[in-house]
Amino acid sequence: MANTSAPIPVSELRRVHKVVTKHGFALTTEWDIGLPLKCAKNLRETYFDGGQLRHDEGDWPRDRERARDVILYEWNDGKLTLEEYETIAIWDRSGIKGERIHKRIELLQDPQARELIEAFLSLVPEDRRQQRGTFGVNLFRTHTNVVTKAHQDDEEFIILYVLDREGDGAESYLYKYDEGAGAEEVGEEILRKQLNPGDLMIFEDLRFKHGATPLIPPPGGQAKRDVLVCTVDLPTTYLQRQPVS
Repeated sequence: MANTSAPIPVSELRRVHKVVTKHGFALTTEWDIGLPLKCAKNLRETYFDGGQLRHDEGDWPRDRERARDVILYEWNDGKLTLEEYETIAIWDRSGIKGERIHKRIELLQDPQARELIEAFLSLVPEDRRQQRGTFGVNLFRTHTNVVTKAHQDDEEFIILYVLDREGDGAESYLYKYDEGAGAEEVGEEILRKQLNPGDLMIFEDLRFKHGATPLIPPPGGQAKRDVLVCTVDLPTTYLQRQPVS
């Protein structure tokens, strides 16, 4: 197995690669992949509770706050190099036409965030890795609906990392993608699981429709879910795409 700069124990890395290759998705935890102690806590305090997130007009759900970064990565002989990509723009997503640019946080300035990105990219099976590509990191805080409906992000792999949750609900689900089904239809349910703080999931986007059930507030309180939604992008997302003028 090629060396990586990520701290993931070899046994867990092999297990995740094997399960993703066979089933298209795998579950793991921040502890199993060797993320630093208090990683989730530090991310919450720095970016989620520190006033770094915002709600942008037209974004949905209406109470969702977010920020974003895009990293250019390159694998050479098992070694990973990272740099900030030139843009974080997204096009024609979530039923919203045109270009959108959300608030940017340059995560590579944070050594712990850099280590996390290295670890996440290492979760992709070696025979599925692009030598050079882009990696999107989306920081989401939601209070009611997590998503509007089961969907695909039109990327190669998606990685979810739950940092915090107050209240119940927010069960993540995967439905087998049926190419012949209508846009509103879903296929066989493959997974339904409530991800707790510290839990991670990686899955192949083109094989599933995914989403999560609404949050349920605690008695007398407000629900909240902080999560990183990361995308191992298809080459056409940035490297071969010309923005629409």
